[in-house]
Amino acid sequence: MGKAIEVLGQRALAQDEKTRDELLVAAQGTPEFQAAARTAAARIAVKERIKLRLYQPFARMIGVSKAYFEDVFPDEMAARTAHIPDEHMVTPPASVAVPAMQGLSYSFEEADLRELYLNLLTTATDDRRSESAHPAFAEVIKQLSARETTLLNATLSRLSVPAARLDDRADSGGYRVLLSHLIDVRDVLTNEPIEAPLAPLWIDNWERLGLIDVSYQSHLVDEKQYEWVVKRPEYIQFSRAIGVRKLVHTKGMISRTSFGERFIQAVSPPPGFVRPSTVEDAGGHVTLH
Repeated sequence: MGKAIEVLGQRALAQDEKTRDELLVAAQGTPEFQAAARTAAARIAVKERIKLRLYQPFARMIGVSKAYFEDVFPDEMAARTAHIPDEHMVTPPASVAVPAMQGLSYSFEEADLRELYLNLLTTATDDRRSESAHPAFAEVIKQLSARETTLLNATLSRLSVPAARLDDRADSGGYRVLLSHLIDVRDVLTNEPIEAPLAPLWIDNWERLGLIDVSYQSHLVDEKQYEWVVKRPEYIQFSRAIGVRKLVHTKGMISRTSFGERFIQAVSPPPGFVRPSTVEDAGGHVTLH
């Protein structure tokens, strides 16, 4: 299998080199076409470096999808690494590249997870930022679902997020927890509150992974930061539920850890890169109030 991949890689490089040479010859005409040809040739050269420095060195270490890694992967990485000068583009350490490409090999059809892996590889390929690409980050991505990544990005983009716990309080002072980790999730287009029934599960997962800390012993000083709680659909539902004696909410906060801050920096899009819109993006974004 390794020999076959090597032959295919050499063939792909030879085809790209032939295309580049033809473009440069044709570019001897008008200055406009010459500029366009040089841009295309530069793009091909970046794809060649991606294949040589990322795909070929690690392909034989992992089980990969040829259709993706030979055809799509070089284009996606070339777009993300276009801002990296030649002298700063390096082969990422195997401790980062191998688990990241393994993760890509079985999640490349999940746009949001693919985005995180590609951005992590981009960080590791730039020697000015490569130290930010910790080997543990690929393992973190492996333990995320595609659906939770948007809310995770919104959470880690802030130092802290107000959270609440809904309790059923008895006259004796005792209580039972009805819902933990209530946060103000909103539709990014309408800014209307929307239910996120899996959010408590996701938040527990992020805390387990070391990305956040959750506390109900401390909270934000500004009381206005919690005015949304009684307007949330979850609160309204419990306030009308039979058997709930006295519904109260305990103020808390979700804080980004140092590990979480480094993670979001490493898996965020590189400078100047704008992710193309896809069908998968439609209606998939949420924000925090």
